[in-house]
Amino acid sequence: MTLDVLKDDEVALIIDIDASDELKNRFFSFGFIKGRKIKKISSSLRKSTLMVELENSCVILRANEAKTIKIQKITQ
Repeated sequence: MTLDVLKDDEVALIIDIDASDELKNRFFSFGFIKGRKIKKISSSLRKSTLMVELENSCVILRANEAKTIKIQKITQ
């Protein structure tokens, strides 16, 4: 499962990032690290961007970037 298919208010663990080294480094600088919890807050109307919460920070990603982040959904 990838981050782009997570529904609003669902929480997941990051299990892998399948992206270029440049994009991985950018994600790392924002705190996207394997094993970290991530929560989807919302999507834009056309689902081209999404807002996520990560370690008490909000980050907005393009949908194509979110597709590179593999997750495992957590049931609360």
